[in-house]
Amino acid sequence: MRAQRYCAVSASLLLALAAGSPALAESGPSVEFTATTVAAGVGGGSGEGNLMLPNLGTGCTYPFKVEGFGAGIQLGVSKMTAKGAVKNLTKIADLPGGYSSTGAEATLVKGGGVLNLKNQRNDVGMELKSQTEGVSLGVGAQGITIKLAKALPEPQRVFVLYYGFNKDHVNKESRDTLATVIDGWKCRYANFELVGHTDTVGTEEYNVELSERRANAARDFLVNAGIVPGRISTRAAGKTEPLLDTGEGVRKRPNRVVVVQVKPSW
Repeated sequence: MRAQRYCAVSASLLLALAAGSPALAESGPSVEFTATTVAAGVGGGSGEGNLMLPNLGTGCTYPFKVEGFGAGIQLGVSKMTAKGAVKNLTKIADLPGGYSSTGAEATLVKGGGVLNLKNQRNDVGMELKSQTEGVSLGVGAQGITIKLAKALPEPQRVFVLYYGFNKDHVNKESRDTLATVIDGWKCRYANFELVGHTDTVGTEEYNVELSERRANAARDFLVNAGIVPGRISTRAAGKTEPLLDTGEGVRKRPNRVVVVQVKPSW
C-alpha cells in the first residue's frame, strides 16, 4: 500500500505542473500542466507548467518546471494533465520546493483523480484534478520538485511622475514611467501607494483637489493596464509636502508630481 501511495504522489504531482490546459476561471492563484510520453527511471521524469495569478492582474502567468516525479520507479504515462487552486501563496518565491501528498492515501488511476499537495518548506498547498491516459505504475517514488523557469529580479520601488503646471493628465513622460512600474510589478505580490503633490501656487484647498486628481489619473492608468484596483491606494498631499522646499507662490516642476511607492509583500 505504501508503494502504491508513493507512486501516486509522484505521478500526480507532475500533473499539477505542466502547461497546456485552458486557464481556470478562478479569482485566486492556480496551476495547470500537461505531460506526455513519460518514462521515469532512477532520475525521474520532468515537465513544465504555469502558475496563474488573476488575483494580481490580467495576463499574470509564471512558467515553472517540475522534476523528479516517478524517481526510482517504473512509470509509463502517455498523457497526464492537471489543474487546480494554489493556497496560501503570498509571494512568487514561495511556489518552488518539494511537494508531497497531504492525505493518508493518494491514488492515481487511469481516467482521473484528485490530489492535495503541500510544499515541504512552507504552507503553500495545491488542490489538483488530474486526467490520465495509459497509466502503468511500478513501485517506490521520491516526490517532486518545482522550480521557476526564470529568475525574479528585484525592480526599482520608487517612481516619480511629473505634471505640467495646473495639469492632471498623465503625459508621455509619465506614461513611460508607469510602463516601467507595470513591467516590473504588475504580476508580483506588491501594493502601490500613489501620493499626489503640487507646487505652492494657489490655495491649499485647490491644491489638495489638484493633487488628488493627479494621483487618481495615475491610478486609472495602472488599472487600465490590468492591475487589480484593490492593490492601489492614493493620497492627496497638496502643497504641504513639497519634494523641493520653496517659498509660497513658487512654480517648481519638481513639486508637481505623483510619487509611486511599491510595497512588496516580502
